[in-house]
Formats: sequence, C-alpha cells, structure tokens
Amino acid sequence: MTIKDICDILKAELYNNGFEYGFIVNDQKYKPNRDNGFDNEYYHLAKTIYIVQDPSVTLKEKIGTCVDIVLVMKSILDNLNIPSKIWLLYNKSKNKVHTILTFEAESKIIYLELTPQSSKSWYGQEIVYSNEQELLQEYENNGYDITDVTSLITVGERPYFLLTKLN
Repeated sequence: MTIKDICDILKAELYNNGFEYGFIVNDQKYKPNRDNGFDNEYYHLAKTIYIVQDPSVTLKEKIGTCVDIVLVMKSILDNLNIPSKIWLLYNKSKNKVHTILTFEAESKIIYLELTPQSSKSWYGQEIVYSNEQELLQEYENNGYDITDVTSLITVGERPYFLLTKLN
C-alpha cells in the first residue's frame, strides 16, 4: 500500500467524523471546557480517573484522548499488517505530553496527526521522514524527549507511562 492509501484509510475513520477530545469512564463522558482557556478540572480528572479506552469504545462513542486515537490507528494498521509505533512526546519546560503514532510505508516513516479538535497546523496531513532517526532528531531539536511507548500502553489501565512525566 502507498502512503496515500494508508493515510486515506486512517482519515476515513477518524478525520472530521465528529470525534471529540476527552474520555469516557463508567459511561460518563469528560470533555475539556476551553471557553475560559485551560480547564483545570478536566486536567485533574484526566490525571486521576482516566483509563486507556478500548479502540472499539473510542470508535463507538466518538471521544478520545491522543492515547485513545493512536490506539485506534494502531489497531487499523495492525489489521493491515502495517508496522507502527506509538511515541510519547514530553516537553519538560512546558510540562506537556502528547502521544503520536508513526507507521512504515514506502521505506519511510510517516506521522499523521488525527487527535480530535487538534489545533496543530499539520492536523490531517502526513509528515514523511526518511527514517526513524530523522523523526527522533527533529523532536529532540525542538526540546522534546521522545520515547517509544508502544508496549507500555494497556487498555483498561491508567497511562502511567505518561503520568509519571507530569508534575
């Protein structure tokens, strides 16, 4: 499959399909209220009660965090036998974390941001790297620690790989 084919499949499932940023716990949806800027209450709940959602829940309920969305992407790619990895980006100076997914196609590494309601200028656009080292170097040069957390994410558990980074 080509890079475009793969991105089209992922976008068909996740891009502009009414997904909201947030999470669901015990049938209760939690979404940040961004009307007044940063939502401290949501942030607190995300750090204390959020558990990683099963991709089927994310798809059915159309709500998820960056962790949940990359798990949906990974499950789609796994079904297509396309190698992928999930990375934790950590910006210590801003105390911010984000998870992204990369996949291999056409001897390249591709990052496609599909986190709901992302304000990133590259939302829905694939970024192509020559190799994994190029990806790692770019983020390190921009002040991020970047770690492969693919094996550390467990559905139904708290995202400790991420929480241990936050102050």
